[in-house]
Amino acid sequence: MINPMTDFNPQDELARERNHLAAERSLLSFARSSLTLISIGVAVDQVISAIAPGDRFIDHWAYGISLLLLGLGVVTLGLAIHDYQGEMQRLKAPVYRYTPRLALGGSTGLAVLVVGMLAFFWLGFQLWL
Repeated sequence: MINPMTDFNPQDELARERNHLAAERSLLSFARSSLTLISIGVAVDQVISAIAPGDRFIDHWAYGISLLLLGLGVVTLGLAIHDYQGEMQRLKAPVYRYTPRLALGGSTGLAVLVVGMLAFFWLGFQLWL
């Protein structure tokens, strides 16, 4: 069994510090991305309301897209915080073991792609009619 008090390895401590800093950078990156998604969600609603004030169909469409983007931003931030806290718990353990985790960036990118495609096709369909 490894005793952390007697089996001190400076390389292990430096690796833990690098992993700690990488986890913080990842959390800040996802916080920035989440804030961007939330801001875009608010902006879509405000811009569409200013451009077409009174068109109920477009107002409902913009409101739905805004809610999807707002929700995506909040969920992404929540998952990033959860991932960060899990990584901090793993780093506190006497023996650090890598465990594969959810690819949060890929999942968020896929969700943004789906929302964008829905908006593109829905708006294109409405303009075509």
